[in-house]
Amino acid sequence: MGAACVQLLFAATLWMMPHMGATAAAAAAVLSSSTELLNASRAGAETQADVRMLTGAAGVSRSRRKRAISSREINALLNYHNRVRSQVIPPAANMEYMLWDEGLANSADSWASLCIWDHGPTQAMKYMGQNLSITSGRYQSITDLLRSWYDERHRFSYPNRCSGSVCSHYTQMVWASTSRVGCAVRKCSNMYVFGSTWREVTLLVCNYSIKGNWVGEAPYKTGRPCSLCPSSYGGSCWRNQCSPNTRTRRLLRY
Repeated sequence: MGAACVQLLFAATLWMMPHMGATAAAAAAVLSSSTELLNASRAGAETQADVRMLTGAAGVSRSRRKRAISSREINALLNYHNRVRSQVIPPAANMEYMLWDEGLANSADSWASLCIWDHGPTQAMKYMGQNLSITSGRYQSITDLLRSWYDERHRFSYPNRCSGSVCSHYTQMVWASTSRVGCAVRKCSNMYVFGSTWREVTLLVCNYSIKGNWVGEAPYKTGRPCSLCPSSYGGSCWRNQCSPNTRTRRLLRY
């Protein structure tokens, strides 16, 4: 890619802290609202009700253009997550197979449509995880926007140590009990990022349920793949992950 197409790519992840809104802060190529795993209560962790309750912001002046996410991109995003989850080191004994969730995707799109470089909405953040990525350059595939999250694995030491500024994009991707994801992509104009206005950007928002990154906890249990799967999976294992039956997986994976 020539100099004219130099890509600026940044990522952000949610640190789920009740009663505290996420605040944007530049840190080299990474934005995070904290530098260690979140400090939060487990109360209501699996509650889903507010995940789909999103509030629009009236009078938003930013120019926005929707870029519909295609079924091909959905497959690419989902397959990328599951490939990462199936290859964790050390191996995971309870890694659940991740499925696409249209409700999470809709909530991600509602938030992305505001073209705000920050996490939200605050109420929904109590019940779901969220990773963000943004680029001002071209990209070959939607998965290019996820690569910086995966690269954080080099700074993560199992069970919960991070040697860099942030590892929580990666740990959210491989949180064993996070079995649903929904993402949205938006083209934004005149978006305020890191203290300046970016004329044209692509914003990716991925929402996760149940949320991960609980302080002091490992993202998964180590051991022989699928040896500690929740009983709800009935012993089904596919590509090193606790998996629903083939028919269900086909229906929900696009």
